[in-house]
Amino acid sequence: MNKIILENDKIIEENLDSSIKYDIFTNDTFGIASLTLEITNDTDLEINYNFKDKTKLETMIIVNKDVNLRLFEKINGEYAKLRTKYYLKENSNVKTSKFNNIKEIKEYTIINLDEENASIEYNLKTISEKEEVYDILTYHNASNTISSINPNGVNIKDGKLKFNVSSFVPNKIVKCDAEQNNKIINLTNNECIINPNLYIDEYDVTANHSAWIGSFNSDELFYLESRGINKKEATKLLIKGFLTNKLEIEETEKENIKNIIDEYWRWKNERRLPNVKKRYNLLWQWSYNFKTKYINWISKRLLWKLFRKRT
Repeated sequence: MNKIILENDKIIEENLDSSIKYDIFTNDTFGIASLTLEITNDTDLEINYNFKDKTKLETMIIVNKDVNLRLFEKINGEYAKLRTKYYLKENSNVKTSKFNNIKEIKEYTIINLDEENASIEYNLKTISEKEEVYDILTYHNASNTISSINPNGVNIKDGKLKFNVSSFVPNKIVKCDAEQNNKIINLTNNECIINPNLYIDEYDVTANHSAWIGSFNSDELFYLESRGINKKEATKLLIKGFLTNKLEIEETEKENIKNIIDEYWRWKNERRLPNVKKRYNLLWQWSYNFKTKYINWISKRLLWKLFRKRT
């Protein structure tokens, strides 16, 4: 598989064959690095982004005529502002599998289906522990184009997750298929937002969207618990399935994602320990106070009885 590894806005490792042409430069005026990739033949590509500092990065992906691209993106680190642009030509097909493990991000994705029979399946998975905002815009600029946009996220800790997803089909662009499936599993009391938008100016089009925010289905949890799995482990299993579903990646990469989920779940359990200890201490203190008061009451009763006998 072709592979690029970036640290902040610099390529630190690349292993590419002749099917991919690339260029990277930094605009000194605005301080934004720009990575351009041109895909000339059918291929698989993995891009690893590692953001140790606050970084601004723009990526342009051009997929030539009759080319199939399977893309896997991993984002790790602290904070980033990203803009990604896709340009798909005639009969090209892109399947994007993306997993974000970053504390804070603002990402702007623009997908241009520029010529007939271009299609994209875009699957985003993220774990949000702070503020994450995703804007995904898909433009059907030619007839017979297909888009399936599927952003999914799990919100934890101090997370605030927001998906703004829009699909555009102008007048006289026919036989298009525009689909959105937006879902957030919110494990906090923080506000999460999904804004699904379909801007369709043509009748001869299939377009639909879904947006769902909440926890897991109680029936799913009940089924797993009925098989002897406690609720905590059942929830973790559902999260792993949710964050790896539809990702067309190697099994080793799926295992890496599951290990990341385990790290987050470990944090959740550790966070609860001080509260458990505090409740135990409060219970012990209440028990101690109750015993002390009870002993004092018994002592006073005995003393009173002794006093009455003597008198």
